[in-house]
Amino acid sequence: MGAYYFLTSILPPLPVSLGDKLVTSFAEISRMARRHIHPADDLLLKAQLSVIDAANWENMEQERDYFLEGGNLTQEEMQKRQNIPNFIRIFLQEKERGIRRAYTGDRLWDLCYGSILERAEEEGCRYLIDYTVWEVELRNRMIALRLRESEKNAADYTIRPSNRSFDFTALVSQLDNQRNLLDKERVLDVARLKQIFHCQGADPFSLDAILAFISRAFIYSRWEKLMMRYDIHNFLYGGG
Repeated sequence: MGAYYFLTSILPPLPVSLGDKLVTSFAEISRMARRHIHPADDLLLKAQLSVIDAANWENMEQERDYFLEGGNLTQEEMQKRQNIPNFIRIFLQEKERGIRRAYTGDRLWDLCYGSILERAEEEGCRYLIDYTVWEVELRNRMIALRLRESEKNAADYTIRPSNRSFDFTALVSQLDNQRNLLDKERVLDVARLKQIFHCQGADPFSLDAILAFISRAFIYSRWEKLMMRYDIHNFLYGGG
């Protein structure tokens, strides 16, 4: 994991606020990273970008006409099932046999996050390990929060529970005070941006810093699309 002085110098500045326009599209940022990533780190970058592939595959499975640019796979590759990663292959095999989950898409994300963590642990990528575990636990906590007044069992929708615990008390309190769905999403993404900063480490030229930048850029790109055209359905299903 070498120093990324050049790549860091050419990456564009990110917006100050959620909803502001990016100087460079996320798709182009992703291409820049893939073009200049060190060969030894290529699989880690692909692992991180696989969350976009998972989101696109879930959208395709649900017949949603929405494709996120910047992942490892093009829309054509997905439609033709070309170059699909192993976690999607496993998902398709399990789906043929029958996935015993309340929502089959949860198994797709379970496999996606599992593949990211496996690669990160093999390579010792601290950022991907720490942030992915946090994101998974946040997802599980939000599921429990949304189902707390229903008869559904949150455990049926939980993915990859870990032995690490995070205190989401303050975040949940903030969410409870919000009535607007978009305001809730903003609270969550602000929390994500803070956690990304916490996980990226002190070296601004490290691989961790590059991966953290890409995570932040992806969040800002979602909000940019939202401000360009109000489409809450596409926004909510636009990744993760």
